[in-house]
Amino acid sequence: MIRWRAEKLVEKLLSVKFVIFVVATVLLCCGVLGCAEWLTIALTVIAGREAQKFIERKKNNEESLGSD
Repeated sequence: MIRWRAEKLVEKLLSVKFVIFVVATVLLCCGVLGCAEWLTIALTVIAGREAQKFIERKKNNEESLGSD
């Protein structure tokens, strides 16, 4: 059980969006990125995830309607 949870956590931590967010945060702390650039990256990551959820939800709704 604990191993399964650890594997899921590693999978989430290695997602592309999370890695981009962490790299942008590190670059912000190092002074390479400004606040506006970091905010743009953060909003892009968040919007991408929300769009992905919306598409999956719409796909699941269409599949459930077709099976009735």
